[in-house]
Amino acid sequence: MAADRDFLDRIDSPGFCESLFAVLPDVLFCMKDRDGFYRAANRAFAERLGLKDGSRLLHRRAQDFFPAELAATYQSQDQHVLTTGKSLVNELELVTKRRGGSGWHLATKVPLKDRSGEIIGLASVSRDLRTPEAGELEMSGIARVADHVRNHLDSELRSQTLAEIAGLTPTQLDRRMKKVFHLSTAQFVRKIRIAHAADQLRTTRRAIAEIALDCGYGDQTALTRQFRATVGMPPAAFREHARSLQEK
Repeated sequence: MAADRDFLDRIDSPGFCESLFAVLPDVLFCMKDRDGFYRAANRAFAERLGLKDGSRLLHRRAQDFFPAELAATYQSQDQHVLTTGKSLVNELELVTKRRGGSGWHLATKVPLKDRSGEIIGLASVSRDLRTPEAGELEMSGIARVADHVRNHLDSELRSQTLAEIAGLTPTQLDRRMKKVFHLSTAQFVRKIRIAHAADQLRTTRRAIAEIALDCGYGDQTALTRQFRATVGMPPAAFREHARSLQEK
């Protein structure tokens, strides 16, 4: 370990992260200092915001680019990492794009420390969740599980029940789900529920309480709590934000 640390301490290539992530179009990367100012970002992250390259973000903060609700959520996540020193790993999030549309990502945030051990900022990586191939879905009943979840969103979807549909144990199902979707069984169910709720909010005028029940949540409060954690804003704010994008 000491030899590894010595090797890393000798590296004098401050731009190597940007260079690596620049060639990964499905990965959003950025670094921030303790005050929330962007200090590095790759092109994929910039393009999400409608910018040509990451240099346009430097020395600016999330509130300069994102809606207030989203910026506040990101700031809260950042403060958790900066104050506790603990990473946020593989957080499922629905990413809304500046010019409309959305996509699912797994986000990880880790603290950055100087040589004295003081936390001086954080690095964030958000990986695009690709759509699995048809052949992968057929593997060991995964397609049956996916179909069951989509067709029974208003029901209680227990891991044990889903595993029985696939002919697997819950542990085996979790492994297969991660291989195909890069998500645990619970994360997959949450993704489908929130995706359906987001679609209903974008395309209908249905009451949020009604949408909550349709998506398997006991009440509007339960949906709001999960929706905010996944999307970064409550359902009502998301509906307003989606409409504003459609009007542009």
